Amino acid sequence: MVHTIKRNSYINRLSELQSALYILRCVSEGKNEDQIVERLVGDRQLVKTWLAVLSDIHLVERNFVNELVITREGLNYLERYNPHW
Repeated sequence: MVHTIKRNSYINRLSELQSALYILRCVSEGKNEDQIVERLVGDRQLVKTWLAVLSDIHLVERNFVNELVITREGLNYLERYNPHW
């Protein structure tokens, strides 16, 4: 039995910056890594890579119970570069 993932054409057309902003927005909405992977049609490597970058530049972090959270800098970044947020 072969499972196919229905691809969202919007998600497939995201640029790199748009992907990062989308992941940042997902974190701001309280989504965990698995939920973000699901939203990005199963692209776990993309999500892991961007979460590492966003963490390195202090836009997201893990809290004391290891949940992803957006930092104040991350919120400022979203407000500046994602006007539809």
